[in-house]
Amino acid sequence: MYKMFFSIIFITFLIGTSCKNRIDKVTSTNSHIFNDSIYVLYPEYKIGDSRRYGVFPDSTFNNYKHPNTNMSRMHTLIDFAQDYDGTIFFSKGYYKSNLIMDSKQNIDFKFDRAEFNLLHITDEKGQPSSNITLRGTLILYDRLGTYNSHNIKIDSVIIKSNEFRNLANQKSRGCHIYKGTDTLSIKYLEVQDLASAGEKYKNNHAALAIDGLRKNPTHVSIDEVYIKSSDRHGAYITGSNHIFRKIKIEKYAQGTAVGMTGMQDSDPGEESELSGLWINRCNDCQFDNIEINTKQSKNHYPLKLDEGESSRPTFIDTLALDVKYKDNLVLDNVLTNILVKKIITVD
Repeated sequence: MYKMFFSIIFITFLIGTSCKNRIDKVTSTNSHIFNDSIYVLYPEYKIGDSRRYGVFPDSTFNNYKHPNTNMSRMHTLIDFAQDYDGTIFFSKGYYKSNLIMDSKQNIDFKFDRAEFNLLHITDEKGQPSSNITLRGTLILYDRLGTYNSHNIKIDSVIIKSNEFRNLANQKSRGCHIYKGTDTLSIKYLEVQDLASAGEKYKNNHAALAIDGLRKNPTHVSIDEVYIKSSDRHGAYITGSNHIFRKIKIEKYAQGTAVGMTGMQDSDPGEESELSGLWINRCNDCQFDNIEINTKQSKNHYPLKLDEGESSRPTFIDTLALDVKYKDNLVLDNVLTNILVKKIITVD
């Protein structure tokens, strides 16, 4: 009888504790929902929907001041996202604004092919941006840029030119993963074009540039890179401990190197030798499959294999070219640390 009484008391305690935990959780959740009220402009949209906070696709008001924060609606939403323990959703359409994440932490966005001008993830406000998660497909009309930031995860990003949608009425500046970037992963990166010619494009070096003199990016992982066209280099990669599952470069050297500035980690003049893929000072890196089409990029190097640390080799498992391999197709430095395991010809 005593054991039965004790069991009843114990079970009652467990149920009570479970209910208390549930009540605490609900209270916490309700408190969190309540706390978004200062940001809410359109309460008919559910929490986490960008439209709830006044950020709409195909709207001219996203850069207007939020009445409760005195900052732009877009800026306000990014600030709110740091405190919101959930995902902010952007529906399909063109937002006519930038995604600027300067010293931001714990951002979780999801895009349904949402279109923006550019995305920058930096330490401009004094500390690295970190723990940035971007789900779905994001479309940009200027550039994706990162520096001095870490723990960034991106599902899919497409960068393309549209001078009517670019806020500066310019063409694409591609993807630039710059100094101090560490632990960045992208599932799919597509750069449709990179512009050249003129002062405004002088720092356009490659459709995908990963560099940063003396503070090169580390632990960059990209499942698939597709470079449709570049006026200059297709891709320029430096740094360490990178992993690339697939890189396809369709066209490169489609424009001019005239007026282009020098490139970090390279010797003066090397930048003008345009190439499909230039790997330089790249240590402990892995490239599974590289495909470079050369027929529309004649008189330029498909591949440049530059110097690196011999004790930290970089490997290319398979190099596919659309022409039969010849030694003069590759410009290799005598100090290169890059080993190409297999070369094949594709149509």
